[in-house]
Amino acid sequence: MYYDALSTNTVKITLTRKDMSDYSIREDCLRARSAETKRMLTRFLRRFQSESSLFAGRSADRLFLEAFPSDDGGCVMYVSTLGTQPLPPEETSSDSEAAAASASAPGTRTLMCIAGSLSDMAGLCAGLNGRLKSSSLYVLETRSEKCFVLIARAAISSADAVSRLMSEYGELSEDSTDIAFASEHGKRLCSGSAAALLAGLK
Repeated sequence: MYYDALSTNTVKITLTRKDMSDYSIREDCLRARSAETKRMLTRFLRRFQSESSLFAGRSADRLFLEAFPSDDGGCVMYVSTLGTQPLPPEETSSDSEAAAASASAPGTRTLMCIAGSLSDMAGLCAGLNGRLKSSSLYVLETRSEKCFVLIARAAISSADAVSRLMSEYGELSEDSTDIAFASEHGKRLCSGSAAALLAGLK
């Protein structure tokens, strides 16, 4: 098991197949999203807290956890808290693009829009009119669908207008866990000035 601190209140935990067995976490239970799933993950959180310095003194019931099975038989978990105290340094260092995507620079907000088509995304970017500090485009594919994800930083002064426009073209999120998941599991198509490039397609 290893973990990365993605922001001051979100940690990404990666478990191998062996870790899953050691912590009594079943893949079928993860996919079920049932009451048993909640009990299983709560037990894991309590044990994780006892074995690490993260989230010390916080009730497991007050932490937000999302878990996603991975192809190798393990899983990836994102644990967040509403607390404002910074987390201790992570055990392992990695060049995590998720961390960069989910952490806003001072004076900015990080916003994410999920759209069902590249045409919708191009329409959104055409309407943004250069109001973004930076933007990256990802594609997320499942067995049943493909969607396009724009992760962008906007100045505080323009972020509300940007978020309203994003909500017109797709699904809007500012949740650090959602943003980290999209940047981690999506295929990056363009970074830096993706919105400007997409606007030219419209």
